[in-house]
Amino acid sequence: MFGNMGDMMKQIGDLKKQMKELKKTTAESTSKNGEVFVKVNGEMRILEIKLGENLNMKNLPGLLRDTVNQALHEVKMKSAGSLNLEGLKLPGM
Repeated sequence: MFGNMGDMMKQIGDLKKQMKELKKTTAESTSKNGEVFVKVNGEMRILEIKLGENLNMKNLPGLLRDTVNQALHEVKMKSAGSLNLEGLKLPGM
């Protein structure tokens, strides 16, 4: 009984370690016209946004939305690839 508890605690520790690593994971995306740049991290937080000097403000909402969504998609894929859930024995999985 307590052996299983020890395994569970180790798995929780491993998962916490992986979550810390996710914070370090980043992804960048640039709009097709190169006028919007976005950098996000594995916690899905925006770290940086750069707007080009020649950006047409009328196009900003769409370009910003698309570029942020692309960066978030990329960091989700990187994060999912870096998680090692194989060894976890989670109830219901």
